[in-house]
Amino acid sequence: MQVQNISNVKSSNQNFQGKINIIPGDLSYLPAKYVRKAYNAMETQIKDKPFDLFIKQNHQDRSVSIIAQKEGDALKKNALRTEQILSDDADIYESVANLVIHEHEEKLAKQPKTFKEKLQNLADKVWRKFLRTMEIEDEVV
Repeated sequence: MQVQNISNVKSSNQNFQGKINIIPGDLSYLPAKYVRKAYNAMETQIKDKPFDLFIKQNHQDRSVSIIAQKEGDALKKNALRTEQILSDDADIYESVANLVIHEHEEKLAKQPKTFKEKLQNLADKVWRKFLRTMEIEDEVV
């Protein structure tokens, strides 16, 4: 995930750019072929998301996992993640990636707000009320 800060604007805007990661970096022939075939479509699906797609092959089970998760949360056990497992000879990576992205977005929407987000909302409300009070006082004077 890449975050871009724009310093000329009062509020900090964040542009997310999800990416596709292959773990541990090697895929056998068929999964690599199917990932190459679906890569552009998967990249288009994930490009504006605040999380990444991880593709991991399990050679023992002859399966491939497609995981949606924030990159910083990859090593955390209790982090929010969505995973789908498919056979390594299945040619349905594009549709499975779409499903994983959709399910992960739903999980993110249902996730409770963090203390930091609640505090930011409270600060915004207080600031807006202060500005309204100042405007009323300016009109009275």
